[in-house]
Amino acid sequence: MPAGLGYLPATVAYPAGGPPLNPTTSITRARRLRRTLAATLVVAVAGTASVVWFRDDDIPEVDPSLVADVDACDVPLELLERMWRGYYPGRSGDIITIEQFPAIYGNRHATPWPYTQEVPLFLYGPGYIEGGTTFDRPVTVADLAPTFAELLDFTDEFGKRDGRVLEEALLPKAQRNGKPRLIFTLVWDGGGDNVLERWPDAWPELQQLMDRSASYTEATVGSSPSITPTVHATIGTGDFANKHGMPDTKIRIKGSMIDSWQGFSPRYLERQTLGDMWDRANDNEPIVGVFARDSWHAGMIGHGAQLEGGDADLGVFDHLGDVNFRTRTPFYYMPEYLENEEGLQEAIDEIDLRDGEDDDEWLGNQLLPYTGEIRFGPAWPIYQTERMFQILRNERFGADEMPDLFYTNYKSADLAGHLWNMEEPEMRDVVREQDRQIPKIVEGLDRLVGKDNYVLAFTADHGMQPYARVLDGWSIEMREVTKDLGERFDKVTPARSIVQSNRGYYIWLDEDEMRKEDLTAEDIAAYIRDYRIHDNLSPTNELRPRFEPRRNQRLYLTALTPEQLEEALSCARREQG
Repeated sequence: MPAGLGYLPATVAYPAGGPPLNPTTSITRARRLRRTLAATLVVAVAGTASVVWFRDDDIPEVDPSLVADVDACDVPLELLERMWRGYYPGRSGDIITIEQFPAIYGNRHATPWPYTQEVPLFLYGPGYIEGGTTFDRPVTVADLAPTFAELLDFTDEFGKRDGRVLEEALLPKAQRNGKPRLIFTLVWDGGGDNVLERWPDAWPELQQLMDRSASYTEATVGSSPSITPTVHATIGTGDFANKHGMPDTKIRIKGSMIDSWQGFSPRYLERQTLGDMWDRANDNEPIVGVFARDSWHAGMIGHGAQLEGGDADLGVFDHLGDVNFRTRTPFYYMPEYLENEEGLQEAIDEIDLRDGEDDDEWLGNQLLPYTGEIRFGPAWPIYQTERMFQILRNERFGADEMPDLFYTNYKSADLAGHLWNMEEPEMRDVVREQDRQIPKIVEGLDRLVGKDNYVLAFTADHGMQPYARVLDGWSIEMREVTKDLGERFDKVTPARSIVQSNRGYYIWLDEDEMRKEDLTAEDIAAYIRDYRIHDNLSPTNELRPRFEPRRNQRLYLTALTPEQLEEALSCARREQG
């Protein structure tokens, strides 16, 4: 097995002076037992990429520039399975791609590769959870909802889901303190393992809580693309996107590309969440709520009053572009006491004064209490925790014997990673501040609900994308891919593109234009599979000297239609399973 002990680059280039980032391994993965993988490995060797077929001890190296095509049957089975779980017919793209690592989609994180898939996952709750235990078996975030259902003695009603109960994490039923009064789910958006590994000294409080919990070292998102609305719907439903219907931020409905939560509505969420079912099964007596960034996170609680017999659940979301909160009636509700910015300036002042100067700046960035960009920095987690406990107290979460469900998403790390990048000190400071909130959350829940009366679940929805230069990889310019597809295939009606939308990992095709051009999706997929660095050059994506020897390097491991993906998956299961 190559030095990387995985199926990502074994050797990569790092910026001078910075701690190494290994996209293959993360946090505790260095001390894990490795599974033998019979799969295609992608490794970076001396600045060039090679496709390696790994069959027992036979590891022949093949230069991809000399191969007519990559046999999809040899794509790692785990990657194909994640792609299949994430695909929803009609809504997902007509072409599904895997980039040829270390080529990446700029600052995006929606891949089946481990570096965006691997996430922390642990359960804490002295009255219900086996504390101080570590498990090395593969699990996914889909396992959370069925596990919560088990704690609520609601498994039969919840039904079969893609996720499975994390049995070994739970105390035997006879030893539990009845049903938990509150199940509290905390998600660090963009807080995947590769981010925590990049800043290992920034999260001591999280590590301490993890050590007191039932922790899973082989946790992954489980489906691709690893993206916010998709993964949060998986957390809420216990199913992957091929069932819950939220495969991406953008989906195609009746031929048009729309936001997956268009109009802030849950109508495209095809599966009921645990919150949906638990609430209605108990005559809407339980309190179900979410406090998060956007409608994309509402998949954790579900449909609210949209379902027959349901009521409006608590849904508090950011008002994008400014600092106010909002909700979406009639599906959800927001308390009136949140219609102000009480405490925000105090949080800003705390961050501002840490460097000893009262200058309204942090790391050279302005700290302004009236712009939505304040959410991108470390002041927001302080403010979010204060307002969150205001909600928990006033709405009486966990105040009686009827179990309640509360979900929250700390989005600042993801926003910082997109605005600055996970390699920058802004990300370090945001992770550090989110970490400082951990003991505040635990102590607050201890006081509010009681030490033995709640369960806290922690996870992340994906890792983040480092700079391409950190990986010595090519940043794929998707606009250039779309332009090249047009120049190659738009012959009959060139004024209208055959590409309806291109998000890199998904490409949607215009059916009418495809018919006019007498093209099939297989034609487009074949072109993408053979797409190279020299094809992706543009005025904003120039060929730097270090890429000159690699100009013929492929940018995609594979590109498949849904039918080809299904065939590849069947083949890979026979060959690799």
